[in-house]
Amino acid sequence: MTAPKKEHQEKIADVRNSLADAIERARYFDQTTVMTSRGKRVAVIVGMDFYERALEALGEERELVKKDAPTPKRKVVVRRKPASDD
Repeated sequence: MTAPKKEHQEKIADVRNSLADAIERARYFDQTTVMTSRGKRVAVIVGMDFYERALEALGEERELVKKDAPTPKRKVVVRRKPASDD
């Protein structure tokens, strides 16, 4: 059985100010940094080895995106409550 994976949890703004520290923890110490926004866990910084093992376990492949490639637009769906029959 393996030891539990160490995980740090920080606000995105705090990670932004110390990104090098989060990268160093992932790269050299195999520690994860979970970023939060308004108290919700939204993204993770993990080491490359962990990422590659995860892709392999999920049967997924990587597709490198060029730096200047356009970013896909986010699709926003607005749901409205049905009108009541009064």
